[in-house]
Amino acid sequence: MYLEKEEMKFAALYAIRQYKAPMSESRIFEIFTWDKEIMEYFDLSGVLAELIEDGYILKKYYRNEEALCLTELGEQADLFFKSRVPYSIRERIDSAIGHIKYNELADPNAVKSEVVLAAAERYMAKCSICENKVPVLELSLTMGKKVQAQKVADYFKKHADEIYEGILKLCTEEE
Repeated sequence: MYLEKEEMKFAALYAIRQYKAPMSESRIFEIFTWDKEIMEYFDLSGVLAELIEDGYILKKYYRNEEALCLTELGEQADLFFKSRVPYSIRERIDSAIGHIKYNELADPNAVKSEVVLAAAERYMAKCSICENKVPVLELSLTMGKKVQAQKVADYFKKHADEIYEGILKLCTEEE
């Protein structure tokens, strides 16, 4: 299918937003060029480079690889221009994403956090991230009050990727 240059950009923004997690470049190429044949490889390469240069998407380290995610500007552009992506293209993108999403996104237990009683009047927030059912991070924090432990558990659930990325950077930083 032939898309105008701007429609290609809007389609890329749409796909990254629909994925609901940072998306590796290989994954976006799989969706657009191999799975659904939405655009050519070199067209997509150029579109992604322009979107990065213009500040609509950025590269970040996510789950041991470099990935693409929307910036605030990219999210606003997607919300505003999403209708410029032909409906048939949006359907193809949604179909491709539905088939190849990360297993942990489909599995609600991939990021776990719970509050347990650790000792008399002391509660523990037990948190973990699993990838393909294998723990990649386990963290337990003992707090004085149950409310504090619940706050930690809730925060971990919402920000698990940032916490994992931060810990990974700290642990692999060269001195």
